[in-house]
Amino acid sequence: MKILNIKQKIALIVLSLAFITGLLLSIFIFNKQQRQIENHFEVTFVDPHQAIIFWTSEKESIGFAKYGESETNLSQVAQQTSSVPGTIHAVLLTDIPADGFYLSLHTDKDSPFLWSEVKKINFDPTKIE
Repeated sequence: MKILNIKQKIALIVLSLAFITGLLLSIFIFNKQQRQIENHFEVTFVDPHQAIIFWTSEKESIGFAKYGESETNLSQVAQQTSSVPGTIHAVLLTDIPADGFYLSLHTDKDSPFLWSEVKKINFDPTKIE
């Protein structure tokens, strides 16, 4: 069994760190590029505790929203209201807390390397027409 000398061990560690750094940088750049794609996003409150969320995607897909009361705990999921794949998506959220909620939008075609942006949504009575 060949034992690696100290220079080979250092080289192996440096190459491993370079590979991991490159991989993380690639994922970061991919996420930044995907978020720059302009997707229409709109929230329409039916009342202070119910809202319809609309958004678009580039590819025909089935959309869903993850939401919850904290940015790190999006434990609830709402599927789009239509079972037909499309580029326009809508979900109905009910039982919205008075202090708002956190939301991230997804489709079944999203890359596993895409981390969706989490948005804070609050009811604003001045925006009701």
